Amino acid sequence: MRWIVLPLTLFAVAACKPARPPSIDRTTVVIERSGCRDSCPAYKLRIGSDGVAIFSARDFTGRHPLRNADGDLVIPHEIADKDRRALFERVNSKAFAALLPEYSASASDGPTTTITVSTPTGKRRVTQDAVACLRDRKKPGALSSTSIDPQARFVPDVFCETVALIETASCAGYWSAQTRPPLDPDDPRLSPPDRCRLPSFGKAANAGAVQP
Repeated sequence: MRWIVLPLTLFAVAACKPARPPSIDRTTVVIERSGCRDSCPAYKLRIGSDGVAIFSARDFTGRHPLRNADGDLVIPHEIADKDRRALFERVNSKAFAALLPEYSASASDGPTTTITVSTPTGKRRVTQDAVACLRDRKKPGALSSTSIDPQARFVPDVFCETVALIETASCAGYWSAQTRPPLDPDDPRLSPPDRCRLPSFGKAANAGAVQP
């Protein structure tokens, strides 16, 4: 009965693999971006545990071909399984858990990004209000927080890395550039990959336009 040996061996190896935390596959992530009067991304995106993302944003151009009767874009999009797992593992990581609830520079009209993570064990919300991430602290115009805690002066990079992962995997970064076009005509968000292309009225007509 030598044929039994191989299946039992494989079973034993599989049984030794560490089990994935149940919260990883029962996670919901919501990101909301706003602020700035003309060019900052402005949208809400919800990523369910099944990997389906719902992008919603006001069409500030007033002429996007996918806008609904209320003047909004609401677009469902399924993100790749590898990206979904990478995102959920990141927001369930110790580094993300160590983030403070808010990093604020008390700017009157700075960009604001909030990530809300819901798992079976609870809900966490982290808000970045105009404060630069640690990796960007030396860039011109980078703002630090008003906190007296030196460890909270800048946002830990795990937050900005999570935002970048969300925007790339879900296409939200590219789509937000169509609903609220950036002033820089060379903004990389204006050149989406094929999987993120939507019906559009053209890059030249949007880029650098003054927002209403």
